[in-house]
Amino acid sequence: MGSAVREPAQPARILPGTPLRKVIPPRMVGPYMSGQRGVIAGYVHRVRDMLLRSPADAFYALALGYEGSDFKPEMAELYFLCWQAREIDGYVPVGSRAPGGQAEFYLEPIQIPVATVLCRLVEGGEQPFARYDGLAWRRPAREG
Repeated sequence: MGSAVREPAQPARILPGTPLRKVIPPRMVGPYMSGQRGVIAGYVHRVRDMLLRSPADAFYALALGYEGSDFKPEMAELYFLCWQAREIDGYVPVGSRAPGGQAEFYLEPIQIPVATVLCRLVEGGEQPFARYDGLAWRRPAREG
């Protein structure tokens, strides 16, 4: 009987087109919206790896209670940058700081990709807040 050769586990990776998200502190929403902040950097996550229904879900799932954090589990809202990975972006797998073990990646600073959406997470789900058109953030038109 021959022994089966096991392939080493593939490290987590991000392919072009993968939907990603990065939580941003409330104090950074203004600088993004006004154009003072034009990059995305730091820890990012694949959208498919976790369903977030509330700011408290996100706080615990993303381990946002680290020392010096601006985040609290009782926050009424959180904001995320949501975009699709590009071939030119460099995502480095770093394991996970969160108890569920979801893959986490580190991203060196990149210019905000066109069509990035700033999403607002409240109790009950995520809502688009603004979309980046390559020059500025645009709020969706309100109906009525």
